[in-house]
Amino acid sequence: MNNVIFLFEAFNPNKRSTFFKHKSYANYLAYSEFAIRNPKTEHGLFGKIKDFSNIENMESIEPINQYIIKLVDKKVPIYRCTISLDEYDAIRLGYDTQEKWKGLFESKLVSFAKKMNVKYEDLQYVGAVHLESGHPHFQIMLWSKQRDKMNYYINYGKINKMRDEFTNAIFREDLIELYKEKDLARKGIIEKNVLLQKLKKVNKDSKFIKEMVQYEKDFSNKKIMRNPIKNKELRKIAGELLKLKEQLRNTKGSIKYQYLKRYPEIIKQVDIISKSIIESSLDTQIEIEKYILAKQKIVSFKFQEQGKIQKAQQEEKVKAEDEIIKLIGNQILNFERVLLNQKIEYTKSVYYNETESLIWRIFNCVYFSTRQEEKYLKNFEIKYKKQLSKQAEKDLAINKANASSFHWDI
Repeated sequence: MNNVIFLFEAFNPNKRSTFFKHKSYANYLAYSEFAIRNPKTEHGLFGKIKDFSNIENMESIEPINQYIIKLVDKKVPIYRCTISLDEYDAIRLGYDTQEKWKGLFESKLVSFAKKMNVKYEDLQYVGAVHLESGHPHFQIMLWSKQRDKMNYYINYGKINKMRDEFTNAIFREDLIELYKEKDLARKGIIEKNVLLQKLKKVNKDSKFIKEMVQYEKDFSNKKIMRNPIKNKELRKIAGELLKLKEQLRNTKGSIKYQYLKRYPEIIKQVDIISKSIIESSLDTQIEIEKYILAKQKIVSFKFQEQGKIQKAQQEEKVKAEDEIIKLIGNQILNFERVLLNQKIEYTKSVYYNETESLIWRIFNCVYFSTRQEEKYLKNFEIKYKKQLSKQAEKDLAINKANASSFHWDI
């Protein structure tokens, strides 16, 4: 994959060798055989220096050389930047002209100033475009006019961000399509998963939430469960969701994936549910593959060596998988948040109706039991009455009197 080569460096201003490295560098930029010459001069130098407002039309750049030598004598840190493209991309994207490179670089000066910790208005530079065969490039010298003693070191994190800014700007049209693919795939991960869509829908379904609460109540009391949840797949993960709910009761703070990382057992339970949801949908798995592939294509623009590209793509795959688990995890936690906020409220009328219903159920059970007893006694009398002696009848009567059962007629 073709990409941007971006180099940004500074030499220690306290070393004597730094003087000789900068002394003739502006001349090299201006008069290189590959430099694009300015229309009215024999050199290709241009830039932004307060004391030289029209560098492109200067017949000689010797005053600029002397100005830079004075900066070096004062030990002002001077940075060098090189931005290079593959020849095919440079021609295809229009970066074979001085105007295109100048417009790109100056559009990033505000961001550069912030990363270098200097004021934008103090930032100055000179540079030239070299159309060298195979890798056209733009080379620049950069410094601040007010920071004589500024730190010349800039960490690699900031340099990488500078490179990414140029990559995004140069390959904007190419990357737009990849970002669209990535965003559509990310959206599809949620939208094409039946379980996630149903969980999202029932978040606003008060009837379903109440049924879940009743399901939990029946489960915890070890009662015979009714089957309130109609969907088979949702019913399958209901137990896992309720287990997660119990774990979440003991947490503090926001119920979001990132904040819950301090509770490893909870995150483990969320991840188990997320993976079950992914495995339940082939469409979701396809969208995940698209999402990972798009991210790998985007990251490949940042490197040139094949080994670095493969390593970056593998790292991006791991990051993408983590993002997906987090994305689905937050959908699950949205549902759990609604479930946790649900409270069973018994109004007087509901309480009265349930109590009355319970009394009638008890009454029916007693009535049924007594009728069965009465039936048993009748059968007993028919079978044994004539065979019993008077003493046996008396004994039977005493036993019945001391029994815990009772006769409905009495």
